[in-house]
Amino acid sequence: MRTRVLQATVITVILTVLLLGIPLAYSWLQLTDQNLTARATSIANEVSTTTEKRISDDRPIDRALLQQTADSQPDLAVHITVTYEGRTIEAGPDPGDSTKVISTPGTSGQNVTVTITRADVRAHTASAAVLIIVAGLAAISIGVSVALWQAQRISAPLARLTRRAEEMGSGRARGPWRPSGISEIDTVAEELTNSGAQLTERLEAESRLASDASHQLRTPLTALSMRLDEILATSSEEWVRDEARISLEQIDRLTEVVHDLINAPRASQRRTPGVVELRTVLTQQSEEWSPAYRAAGRELRIQVPRAAAVWGSTGPLTQVVATLVENSLTHGGGRTLVKVRRNDKSTVVEISDEGRGIDPALGKRVFERSVSGRTSGTGVGLALARTLVEDDGGRLELLSEQPATFGVFLISAPDEESTEDEDTVLGGERSDELGSLPQGAVLPRRRRLGHGGRTHARDERSHS
Repeated sequence: MRTRVLQATVITVILTVLLLGIPLAYSWLQLTDQNLTARATSIANEVSTTTEKRISDDRPIDRALLQQTADSQPDLAVHITVTYEGRTIEAGPDPGDSTKVISTPGTSGQNVTVTITRADVRAHTASAAVLIIVAGLAAISIGVSVALWQAQRISAPLARLTRRAEEMGSGRARGPWRPSGISEIDTVAEELTNSGAQLTERLEAESRLASDASHQLRTPLTALSMRLDEILATSSEEWVRDEARISLEQIDRLTEVVHDLINAPRASQRRTPGVVELRTVLTQQSEEWSPAYRAAGRELRIQVPRAAAVWGSTGPLTQVVATLVENSLTHGGGRTLVKVRRNDKSTVVEISDEGRGIDPALGKRVFERSVSGRTSGTGVGLALARTLVEDDGGRLELLSEQPATFGVFLISAPDEESTEDEDTVLGGERSDELGSLPQGAVLPRRRRLGHGGRTHARDERSHS
């Protein structure tokens, strides 16, 4: 800012000096020439008067008389010539190649000529030019000084205003604004202070709301999980225990989602991804969504290698898969296929269905917020899913519009188990090439409930 103000002022001053200085310089030089002409004319008239008096007194015109007149001009070297009755009397320095010659005829028949040498003409012209240049440089110097003062006067409050905005963004304490003397900047600073105060109040209100919501949600979720634990421990019906176990896992995931959403705005750094086993995540999704697909008369089929570890976060990755599976259930048709393809460096989870696909008018805009294929949709799910994947270093892309195929690109992680090529198919029939689990089957694993540190180890085998 300071440099721009300085440059603008200096350029303005220089242009002003040029626009005014050039005509002024020309006028001044013309005035100097006129002054020299007037002085030469005055000397010629003076000599003419003196010689006329000599002629009228019948006295001779000699060189001494003319020399006395020439010597009376200390700042000007003039050559005087008088022609009378065929005689020529001269006095003063040799004019040489003169440029200023004035001739005046006398009433007594004499002719007076006054010559100013070229050196004197140049000297007087140079003096005028020097004065003009000095005046121009003085004007530019004054302009630069004023520009420096004005730039400092403007830039210093703007720098303070910038620091104040940075302090507001970082949440540090701020003191009162010290007036700068520039009303526009002071007005912006006051509005910024008022906006910062309002923003702080809103953030505090949202923080209190999030804290209250966390407390109010955690208590009923804990009570519900304890009730389901009792049902799981006491029921003799296999299907009841399966439903209770699935519900407990859903409560666990809901608790983690609530915890992540509440703490996400306060996190100063991005989460650190860990190793996630896709078979575990997809098996859980098969359990949760298979009943909804059966109720809709559709099939959910998941094909995943027995060992498919990736770098990511279990909770967010589960949310992403759930969003895509639900999106296929809501907007798609026919069979939904979730297929995992992987190599040593990357893993792709593809979710596709046999429906009409995505309207070409939407295209890649399906990941924008508030963009939905239905009027009743919020347009948040896919945008949030892409953000969750990108936070773990992955990508969520629309691979095909018709049929609708989404791809979750993740970084492959070393498998703790044997890396065999055999796949597991969830939700489909057994085939010769692929191993399979019946729809709703799960892997033996330990489950942690919520964030209270209570861990349940359950035997996933059926109870007699």
